[in-house]
Amino acid sequence: MISFWDRVRLSFSYGWLLLFSGAVLNLVSGLLLATSFIYSGIVLSLIIKLLCTGVVLYLQRQFEHRDDVFFYINLGLTRRRMLVEALAFDYLVWAIMITVIVIAQ
Repeated sequence: MISFWDRVRLSFSYGWLLLFSGAVLNLVSGLLLATSFIYSGIVLSLIIKLLCTGVVLYLQRQFEHRDDVFFYINLGLTRRRMLVEALAFDYLVWAIMITVIVIAQ
C-alpha cells in the first residue's frame, strides 16, 4: 500500500513539467502585478495561466513515454488523478500569491 506522502511525491514527479511551467508563470505574473497593480491584471493573469496550462497539458500528453505512464498505473495511480493533484497545488500557490499581493496593495 502506498502512503499518502508517497502518492503526493509520485504525483509531483509525474507532473513536474506542469509544476515548473506553472511556477515560472506564477513568478512572472506575480512580479507584474506587484510592480503595477490593477484589478483587471488578476483576471488577465488567470486567463493566461489557464491557456498556458492547457498548452502544457497537451504537450505533456503528446510527448510522454508509455513506459512512464504504465509505471504509475502499475502503482495504482491514474494519470488523471496525478494531474489533478499537481494542478490543484499549482493553482493553490497562484491563489495564495494573488491574495498576498492584493492584501499588500
